[in-house]
Amino acid sequence: MATVFMTVYGKQGLRELAAQNLSKAHYLAAKLPLRFTGPFFNEFVVSTNSRTPDAINEALLSRRIIGGLPLHRYYPELENSMLLCATEMSRREQMDIVAEAFR
Repeated sequence: MATVFMTVYGKQGLRELAAQNLSKAHYLAAKLPLRFTGPFFNEFVVSTNSRTPDAINEALLSRRIIGGLPLHRYYPELENSMLLCATEMSRREQMDIVAEAFR
């Protein structure tokens, strides 16, 4: 997969792709309650507060958006937390819907 990306995008294209991922992830993260502080690239952990991760994912799925990974399955201490990701394929409208699902 990496070889295909490098062939299609080239060195400069990969940099631009990475910059898009970073920008989009930080756009989405700014709208959500982050669980941890610190730098991140395109994946980050958010607190779901009063809603369960499963309830948020159900609401997103009804809007044809695949939600995040509920972390309590792997880390019981992260009961109301989920891992989210934004990539070059994420559209602003979709990210706004994700943020809305947390309210």
